[in-house]
Amino acid sequence: MCANWPECVVTIGVFDGVHRGHAHLIATAREVAGERPVVLVTFDPHPALVLGLPRDTSALSTVDRRAELGHSLGVDAILVLPFTLRFASLSPADFVAQVLVDALHASAVVVGANFTFGHRGAGTVETLRELGLTAYGVDLVDGCSSTRVRELVRGGDVRAAAAVLGRPHRVEGMLRDGVVSVPPGTALPLDGKYLGTVRGRLAELIVAGGAVHVSGQNGAAVLEFTDRLEPQ
Repeated sequence: MCANWPECVVTIGVFDGVHRGHAHLIATAREVAGERPVVLVTFDPHPALVLGLPRDTSALSTVDRRAELGHSLGVDAILVLPFTLRFASLSPADFVAQVLVDALHASAVVVGANFTFGHRGAGTVETLRELGLTAYGVDLVDGCSSTRVRELVRGGDVRAAAAVLGRPHRVEGMLRDGVVSVPPGTALPLDGKYLGTVRGRLAELIVAGGAVHVSGQNGAAVLEFTDRLEPQ
């Protein structure tokens, strides 16, 4: 791909869940950009999953949902980079040259202060500057991380997870005969009963064995978890 603009401001990360910390990062990119377009660069699948790192990578949002939330926060375009072992082997210089300069025409990059990139995470915010880009390392929002959201969801504290996300935890799947099957790797709450919505309507959601039991008509279903009622 090659951008159809002379220059843009890029923000980079997995952005799973697009939580309040991500929103702060995007807002900073939007402020830096002024009249220039803001491009959100994300990765799929999760880099830690491809690299075999011992980390919970259960998905808080689909790629389409990340794009939807990004656009609502002022992002102009989304670039989803397929994360492979070959891609992970790119040096920081090659990543900057191929993705940020040649493809996107980036004039500035806005990332978290702890951002690393390139082979074995050798690149940092300072590396971006050394390679000729204007780079901003944004301080993280205390308590806001995708890892923290996954911990809260896994423990069944969906109310606290919503406080970090800035909205209820959302799960998408297919409803058939009272059971919503979700894609493998989706972040589901601890087994139990929850208050939430199904297709925007208030409902009791029962999580058991990697599926969600609800009432409703068969078909695509969007679930939102707002509170835990009791363990099953």
